[in-house]
Amino acid sequence: MAQQCFIQVLNRNGEALNHLAGQSFHIEHICKGGFRFLTKEKFELEDRIEVQLRFPDEHTQEVLGRICYSDVVDDSRTAYGFSVIKGFYSSNHLTDCV
Repeated sequence: MAQQCFIQVLNRNGEALNHLAGQSFHIEHICKGGFRFLTKEKFELEDRIEVQLRFPDEHTQEVLGRICYSDVVDDSRTAYGFSVIKGFYSSNHLTDCV
């Protein structure tokens, strides 16, 4: 059975986001090239963000990428597309993610 993967946002455009420290955001879909995640936080297209991925097997990986699209989900949440720039993650960890 597939489990959930999460991210923690470490910085945006090189600036630390202290107000997000300790918060995790749910990944809706993940593949080798990127992922789609849900958040109430606002990002702009082309923002460069560094995140820490957390996989169901407790493996973590820091990845740098950019926001490539956004979809409003409801009044408070937006789904963002994250395209990997640096920090390739192994497909071994993807098989257990939703």
